[in-house]
Amino acid sequence: MDKYQLIRILGQGRSGTVYLAKHLELDAWRAIKQVPKSSACYEQFRREALLLKRLRHPCIPIVYDLEEDSQYSYLMEEFLEGDSLYDLVHAQGPLNQDAVIRYGIQICGLVQYLHSAEMIPILYLDLQPRNLLVCHGQVKLLDFDHSDTLTGANEAAERYGTEGFIAPEQREGGYLDIRTDVYQIGAVLSYMAAGGVRNEGLSSAVPGELGAIIRRCLSHDAGRRYGSAEEVGEALGGLHSNKECLRQLRSPSLTVSLASARPGAGVTHIAIGLAAWLNRHGCPALYEERNRSGDVRAIGERLGIPADSHGIHTVKQLPMKPRYGGAVRLEESFYPVLVRDYGAALHEAAAEAVSDREAGRRTLFLAVCGGKWWDGRSLSAILGELESVGPAESSGRIILFNHAVSGALRQPARKGKARCLQVPYFPDPFRPAGEADAFFETALAGYLKKEGTERWDLSGRRKAPWRSRGSSA
Repeated sequence: MDKYQLIRILGQGRSGTVYLAKHLELDAWRAIKQVPKSSACYEQFRREALLLKRLRHPCIPIVYDLEEDSQYSYLMEEFLEGDSLYDLVHAQGPLNQDAVIRYGIQICGLVQYLHSAEMIPILYLDLQPRNLLVCHGQVKLLDFDHSDTLTGANEAAERYGTEGFIAPEQREGGYLDIRTDVYQIGAVLSYMAAGGVRNEGLSSAVPGELGAIIRRCLSHDAGRRYGSAEEVGEALGGLHSNKECLRQLRSPSLTVSLASARPGAGVTHIAIGLAAWLNRHGCPALYEERNRSGDVRAIGERLGIPADSHGIHTVKQLPMKPRYGGAVRLEESFYPVLVRDYGAALHEAAAEAVSDREAGRRTLFLAVCGGKWWDGRSLSAILGELESVGPAESSGRIILFNHAVSGALRQPARKGKARCLQVPYFPDPFRPAGEADAFFETALAGYLKKEGTERWDLSGRRKAPWRSRGSSA
């Protein structure tokens, strides 16, 4: 253990304690599970190590080593980055249907991998939100201390599970098979959709076809459930009512650039709010710091949140990427939407927007102007840069008036048109709420739906369009 530096406790459970550690020679992060040799769970811990050693999946931790001293055994695993599904739902409340479907399909894929990795299926047996991590839109599975082969699970003298997620046959001493994990998939889907641990009220509150899938998974009679995790995934895959929208966001990605002509206009506040709003409504978005403020690193240091292998700090469930120099090489990450904060670098933002558009990438340019009467020069500079971006008919561009007083602005006439919106007040950019919902929805109108069809509301509710400052500038 001398080659590791223990950083902090990641979690504590019935069998032991998990630490975040740093391998001093390799400068690499590890998760180290410490279990007392005197623990009744010691043999189960050794089975977990041998099981993980046989598995190879990018969303399941790799086992690097197993060490022991006179008192403890230590399992050195790959450190998987992300927020637990429990933390995500605890912070955001119920997830919308598209997020439940997207995460659910990934969970089904992980469980199906376990069931088919060997001749005898491996049963996970403790599928619950604290054991599922979400990192950059990818679900990862950890804590295999209850997992066993189908044969071993049925021969075990004791059975364990998590209240609200344990299948009836686990509780009642019945036969365990892959449908036991299918039950727990249904319990996790119910947790995401209802925003809490399943009970009769929450379970019945999930409407429509998604609710029907959940109820079939949760049947007390295992014979009435889906026959495999793969079948559940296929059923979830058939529910996407917004396939065209998702296709538009992924191919190519949408880039939203925000900039102003002077500091203090509130670009960063709006950009963080937009990225947080998208993520909260089930559309993965990355906030990119394109200005030179260094705010993202400062936030990470203040909160003790290190950058991951992608160079990203995850702050309150929002992925934030600092500005890096051209020599820095990081692992690639994919997000359907990039929200770029250029601060007061208006000209740089406009030039890159033109480059993106010429390369065929979908772009939206949001120019932020102060709303006071003395901001006239900033507005003139913004109007000049918007003309360089291209005609409004061929490029998305909006002027956002922030800190505006109604009637205080007199917009100069200028050739070409741009949509103009007034930014509402929302105090916490990481939790935009109230009028911010309708505002961001209106700002992205045309980018989250197929042109010519009914406007798509990410929250599933119809709202009146956000009020505009005017139709031209």
